Amino acid sequence: MTTSSTSIVNTPWMRLVALLLAILLAIGAFFLWLNTEEWVPSVGERAERLEELTVSGDVAACIDKRVADIDAMVAQGMIGADAAEQSRAQARSLCYDRN
Repeated sequence: MTTSSTSIVNTPWMRLVALLLAILLAIGAFFLWLNTEEWVPSVGERAERLEELTVSGDVAACIDKRVADIDAMVAQGMIGADAAEQSRAQARSLCYDRN
């Protein structure tokens, strides 16, 4: 004689386990909410640091000039699209290194 799964699920012990699991999930959600509340005000502070991470005007001008030259060569048919992408990446790297 075997016990059906519905009779096991409906036992008081399983209901207690489900209740404890629900309480643990609620506590976890509460702690997650607490951490989110502390994190949200610091987003503005981190956004202010973005200005430090931007490129200088010299670097931007160098990149713009080199990318324009590469685009002109693509328009003339001197290089293909794949070579142009590689050249743009190399130009960005070169401008960052020089400035």
